[in-house]
Amino acid sequence: MRGFFQDRRRDAGIGFRPGARFGPRDIRQYSVRYSGWGGWKTSGYWDINDKKRKLATTRIVDCGDVDVAYYDIERNMRLMTESVDAILERKALPVMLGGDHSVTFPLVRAFERFGQLDIVHFDAHLDWIDHVDGIKFANGSPFRRISELPFVRHMTHLGIRDLRSREGDYNDAIKFGAQIFTRQVIREQGPRAIVEAMPAMNNIYVSIDIDGLDPSIAPGTGSPTVDGLLYHEVRALLQGIATKGRVVGFDVVEVNPFLDHHGQTSLLTTTMIAEFLGAIFDQPR
Repeated sequence: MRGFFQDRRRDAGIGFRPGARFGPRDIRQYSVRYSGWGGWKTSGYWDINDKKRKLATTRIVDCGDVDVAYYDIERNMRLMTESVDAILERKALPVMLGGDHSVTFPLVRAFERFGQLDIVHFDAHLDWIDHVDGIKFANGSPFRRISELPFVRHMTHLGIRDLRSREGDYNDAIKFGAQIFTRQVIREQGPRAIVEAMPAMNNIYVSIDIDGLDPSIAPGTGSPTVDGLLYHEVRALLQGIATKGRVVGFDVVEVNPFLDHHGQTSLLTTTMIAEFLGAIFDQPR
């Protein structure tokens, strides 16, 4: 059994434009675009690039939403962790949908059973802020909090470019041992070279902030940042990551349908999820 899990947390971790709490609902709505022809129900999809069928034997299940409560952050995070833990107990691969990026920390907590866990992070922002006026669980802090988990090993950040990047956060990430590939470096070296430069990994968790992609193709997000990754670059990176180790879970966050153009971002997200799943389950293991 392979699990597909949708996690919807309110906008409690956002400091700019709200609306990401409706992201999972919109992504779910646009995902039916790939079921209308019937073939997806039983036999996956045929990849025209690789000339092979993918996800043919993979069962995808929608496990619903986490029932969050306003103003009770600790409760919400606990329920997120417990929900993912329940999916992992079924030996399924969880795919989590946010919500703002603060959800990634409680989600990653559920993966302690895998021992040393390697993190790969797509984003325009580094998200290593320690706190904002004492608030430690906002959407700018998840990877600082994740770095404090004893079972997390390598951390790789891809597409970072925001003008608000802070020198202290960058230095702290480097001190932790994180690899940071800016958008400029990815453009100059290409996805294949970036994947080769990543450390050897075993169990991998991937977190994809949709603002890591360029706002021309993914406008529906609260903190769009110019000069982002293009879809073919993200696809190539995800396909490469799937060969680096065993992907045990991933999330996609910060999709904001209120700011989207005719569902463009949500539809892109459904395509990206499907193609990443295809790459994951195409591996021999």
